[in-house]
Amino acid sequence: MKNVLLVSFDLIRPGEVNQSISIASLLAYAKTQPGYGIDFQITHHCINMFTLDKDKGSENVFNSILALNVHHYDIIALSCYVWSEYLIHSLIKTLRRVGYNKAILLGGYQISYSSKELLEFEYPDCQYFVSGYGEKGLIDAIHTTMPSGTPLFLSENIDYTALPSVYTSGEIQLTQHQPMVRMETKRGCPYRCSFCAHRDLKSNKVYRRIEDKVFEELSLFKEKEVKKINILDPVFNVGKEYLNILEEVKRINLKSLITVQSKIELIINHDGQQFLDYCSELNLHLEFGVQTIHENEYAVIKRHNSINKIKKVLHLLNDRNISYEISIIYGLPQQTVESFKSTIDFLSNNGCQYLTAYPLMLLKGTELYAEKAKWGFKEKGIGDFNIPVVVSSNTFTEEEWLTMHEIAGNLMANKRF
Repeated sequence: MKNVLLVSFDLIRPGEVNQSISIASLLAYAKTQPGYGIDFQITHHCINMFTLDKDKGSENVFNSILALNVHHYDIIALSCYVWSEYLIHSLIKTLRRVGYNKAILLGGYQISYSSKELLEFEYPDCQYFVSGYGEKGLIDAIHTTMPSGTPLFLSENIDYTALPSVYTSGEIQLTQHQPMVRMETKRGCPYRCSFCAHRDLKSNKVYRRIEDKVFEELSLFKEKEVKKINILDPVFNVGKEYLNILEEVKRINLKSLITVQSKIELIINHDGQQFLDYCSELNLHLEFGVQTIHENEYAVIKRHNSINKIKKVLHLLNDRNISYEISIIYGLPQQTVESFKSTIDFLSNNGCQYLTAYPLMLLKGTELYAEKAKWGFKEKGIGDFNIPVVVSSNTFTEEEWLTMHEIAGNLMANKRF
């Protein structure tokens, strides 16, 4: 039997299940494959980044992995995200130092959108790189012989409709009155914002789940009396299926608080009116990513906004007393402290009570990542996970960025977690 150790670095908050939905999907799919438990087997080891000791974080991570008898495993697969990337190089060196001489596989956002040349340069001691949605890529790696020279790059996308539900399959176990769960109704985004990696950066497709599977999960959430459901779709209110999902929520009388990320412009049409009707009737909380109201800023990040539409939608939301929040970004190309403040003022003056500002991150594979030099971006690692964010550019200094950072910290906290 080929044994695989899958190590994930997850952001699990109090009240959540102890397994991320992405890892659960990998495992649920693997267990449907012929030969699982006979020809191959996967052991999952979760590192909750929120529980790491700030002083001994790396040491504790490495010790917890080494304690698993790593020499027993034919492949060690590591998830690479912007919050865990600072650990990966040292972890690989530690594994090799203790004599682990078998295959190391990397997957996740930081791998999916890097070039082959960059990956070979940055991770010369790895044998497999899985890009894109990793369910099939992981299985393909398991069924190949460990490459001895050039690493193997696997990127074949899966039939999304064939994926089992992580909940109804039992891969994620729910307790009665579960405080919070995450779910998907689709993956990918049809829009092309140059800072975002939520969409499929290679094909720009949106992959929709079979409605019956979504409905089965909603029924299970009702049975378990789940308190809160965070839908992870980058844009929930795109296409037609989202209205059917809300109709099902209404039909089964699901009382859970449901949070969805939505596009504000899509509400100014007939379907948008129906969407607002559901929002008034159901326990929904909407999140809108506006980013900036200034044309010279939103044009370069390809996130076009209509000020008139934003005003109109905020008026509709406030009149109906619909729960919502808005997020914006500071550190954008051509942004200044004054333009950042005016975006905040505009949204606040039009009735937005919950407003959150996030620092700009340059995610690998995005257009903005490739334009660092053009905008004079300088990055610095911040926070417990040393995540690199833009702290200066051609239009603001690091001192001015600190001013925006302070303003962001004083905004009303959002409701999503």
